[in-house]
Amino acid sequence: MRTIICIVALQLLSFLSIAQDIQQKNVPAVVLNAFQLKFPNTTETQWKLEKGNYRIDFEVNNKDNNLLMNDKGRLLSHQQDLYVSEIPKIVLETIQSRVAFFDINDADKLEENGTIVYKIYAKINEKSHEFRIDDKGKMLKYSKELKNSELPSSIATLIRSKYGSFDFDEAKVTEEGGKISYQLKVEIDDNDHEFLFNDKASIIKHEHELRTSEIPVAVINGAKAAYNGFEIRKAELSEEGEKSVYTLELKRSKEKFEVLFNQNGDVLEVRNK
Repeated sequence: MRTIICIVALQLLSFLSIAQDIQQKNVPAVVLNAFQLKFPNTTETQWKLEKGNYRIDFEVNNKDNNLLMNDKGRLLSHQQDLYVSEIPKIVLETIQSRVAFFDINDADKLEENGTIVYKIYAKINEKSHEFRIDDKGKMLKYSKELKNSELPSSIATLIRSKYGSFDFDEAKVTEEGGKISYQLKVEIDDNDHEFLFNDKASIIKHEHELRTSEIPVAVINGAKAAYNGFEIRKAELSEEGEKSVYTLELKRSKEKFEVLFNQNGDVLEVRNK
């Protein structure tokens, strides 16, 4: 009994430590001073404590910013909105080397671990495109939306043969690190499915909704043991190679959070909702 109480207590602490909204007055002076020194004129500032670090959402000159600092006030990452006029010429030239005409919907600059990456979101022929380009103009990642007719026939054939007929929702193709992958969202038997395929049409990852009757007994028992009295509102299964992870959305009164279990019913992670 004592062991069970200790396990539940540790899980509760894990749940509470994932992400918490905090007031600025409760931020350590070293963190607050470092932030205000670097950004003296901010508005709409919101603070969160996230796994021992401090995440700050704020605006400067009506532009959104997101900052992550450690408990010593050291800057870990900074993402900020950009006007189109602020995008470096070398970044635009890289995009133009791939597509001739495009309309930019959004642009962000991300500084992290001493590197700078520009994230550009654009519309081309009514389809969404995403570019990630470093400050030297090197393309790091490129994704584009696909129509149903543009999906490789080998992927569609594999899904039908293994899972039956499906309704197409959305898909995109991504080029990153010299590799090509396909992300696909479909509906099968009224359940949402998400697939990640490589360019050989092999499944890398598969996530889908589960009916309560489809949740393994071991996972149900694990949920009851750790969170007695909570109602299962939603269940999902993520399969990646030989690894299976079950995500249950649990609710009791006003409490709601997600718990990740392995196939043996052991708790892997708790997420705030």
